[in-house]
Amino acid sequence: MESRTSNYMKVMETWRKGFLTWDQEALCRKLGIDTYDKAVIRLSYFGIPHEIDRKTGRITCPQMPGYDPGFNEVMAIYNFLYYAKEGAKNSGEWVHLREVKDVGIFEDAFERQVLAPFAKRFAGRGQELKEAGERMGFLPLSYGDVSFQIPAFFCVPLRMIFWDGDEEFPAKVNLLFDRNITSFTHPESVVMLGAECMRYFTTV
Repeated sequence: MESRTSNYMKVMETWRKGFLTWDQEALCRKLGIDTYDKAVIRLSYFGIPHEIDRKTGRITCPQMPGYDPGFNEVMAIYNFLYYAKEGAKNSGEWVHLREVKDVGIFEDAFERQVLAPFAKRFAGRGQELKEAGERMGFLPLSYGDVSFQIPAFFCVPLRMIFWDGDEEFPAKVNLLFDRNITSFTHPESVVMLGAECMRYFTTV
């Protein structure tokens, strides 16, 4: 576990240093980000304000003093800035992970490691799930028993749809992505964003 943590730290440090070499203003213009100045780039990540220090590359949450963003959180932000394509646009078509270009190979692991535990966690606790989404300020939808549209970033929405279980069927959750999400980030980051989405429902 210590070795894995050390490797994660090395990867984050590599990307932090890489950020310092990027044309940061060009990246902001590419994505339509106007919330930056000479000191920081400001981004909302799952509705929570984050800041990237332009001189150090370090990512912080100004409203959460002492909070240290984790690996998925940090890498999702760096990947969003780095991999988003010029002129990227959402399609408006919502699809499962298996239908996202270059991401379908991760579906089985994502189901086992993220969706199934999430559905089990909230089985019989739909109201708790609803309240968690409301606390985060996510947009409620009318699908399933509980559903929300969730902004991973301002231009990267996700949709969570939860059905509670009964005597015949266990609880189930679907996470939907815009078909063009890989225009905004690396395919592996799509999986990270999905896991992060589920995490925020259980940590608020």
